[in-house]
Amino acid sequence: MEFIVWVETRLDGRTLEIREVAKLERAAYLAGPEELGLTLKDGKTVLKQVQESIVQMQIQVLSVTERPCMHCDKDQRIKDLRSIRLRTVFGAVDVFSRRYIKCTCRGGPARSLWPLSRFAICRTTPELRFLLAKWRSVLPYRRAAELLWEFLPVTDDMLSHTTSRRHTLAVGNRLDLRSTEPAEYYWPLREQAKPATANRLVVTIDGTYIRANSSAFGRQHYVVAGRIERDGQMSGRFAWVTQNPPDPSCFMKAALEDHGCTADTKVAVLADGADGLPGVVQSSSPQPPRRILDWFHLSMRLRPIEQMGAKLSRELADSHPTVAAVLRNKLPRVRHQFWNGKFKDAVSRMFMIRTSIVDVAAQLPPTESERAERMRVHLIEMREYLKNNWDSLTNYGAARRNGLRISSAPAESSMSNVVNQRMGKRQPMSWSVDGAHLLLQVRCAVLDNRLETRFREWHPKFRSSPAAVELPAL
Repeated sequence: MEFIVWVETRLDGRTLEIREVAKLERAAYLAGPEELGLTLKDGKTVLKQVQESIVQMQIQVLSVTERPCMHCDKDQRIKDLRSIRLRTVFGAVDVFSRRYIKCTCRGGPARSLWPLSRFAICRTTPELRFLLAKWRSVLPYRRAAELLWEFLPVTDDMLSHTTSRRHTLAVGNRLDLRSTEPAEYYWPLREQAKPATANRLVVTIDGTYIRANSSAFGRQHYVVAGRIERDGQMSGRFAWVTQNPPDPSCFMKAALEDHGCTADTKVAVLADGADGLPGVVQSSSPQPPRRILDWFHLSMRLRPIEQMGAKLSRELADSHPTVAAVLRNKLPRVRHQFWNGKFKDAVSRMFMIRTSIVDVAAQLPPTESERAERMRVHLIEMREYLKNNWDSLTNYGAARRNGLRISSAPAESSMSNVVNQRMGKRQPMSWSVDGAHLLLQVRCAVLDNRLETRFREWHPKFRSSPAAVELPAL
């Protein structure tokens, strides 16, 4: 059997061209299931040839319609015929388009006019750039190239890791421009989609390190990442490399505005109390945010004190029963007081425990004395930690009962999804400042399912073409 694929071009009900694009032969009697239908290789060939036919006809019609002058309606002189290679999802297509000499009916010098340049037709279509950015942000560049090459009729030169990296970082640069220079990004002819106003936003923020390449001054880059909760529902992510942006508050401000932050929105920030990260949110929020010290980090700092206290109380049960009783009865209540917001009582209780330990430390054997000294140091560090974050402490139990967030676990999860899965220290790769920062912008857009929306801002008709005409059933 022989199967022929034709492409018919129609314009205003008239047939412009009928072209044969593919011809397939199949045995009349199947020798096995492997001969049923199209193979992947056949499908790639058919798609590529159909794409070539459609693109060539579109460029040809565009070239003809752009020849008349828009002012005097006279045909402009042809300068030459130029070819260009367009890289599409279904393969590279070499197209030919005329260049014209612009009509001088309105005065001015004669200059060349190219229809493809006027309509901002780039060498890579938006659909292909979208797929390259999406999959290269999820997988390593070479693995993503292998995946796309397996299913799409594209060539090796289109999917080299250097080319794919360049396309991915170009998309990340446009996303970065949206945050750093919004006035340049939203030019007058482009509408800005404004989200609905949020009543309450909770920002969970954290930091980590990734390996730097030889172009950096240090061995590591510091990355800030986190997630935003909007009116009780987890929402978008954000991330940036601190060495790259001149002002990190612009990224935080853009993230808040994307989630509907206004002057009336209540903002809270959850962090571990280190690195001054809450200050980034405070400088970006229209009103001072409510700072909340993360319960997880507070609990983890208390955990070694509890472990050492339990072991030390057992060792002192015979020699110093009074001190052992203080450790056994007073120490477990510290966590309860932390949870219920009674931090002054907790600090007094820790002072009592520390005093009891100091009184008997000199009388203990070397091993127990060393453990008591370490516990004393931990108690002092806990007191200083509470003192430095005193304004960020809250009644965690009441907040939990009211359904409010008390942990920065979303920031830890965001750090794992955004940074570690693609740039983790366990992976044998190093990053430049720009490469890491721009890739993070693409990863956040992909994980939040807003990359397609951003492409639609740049190309209004991206993935919104009308559906194909349904043919009547036979």
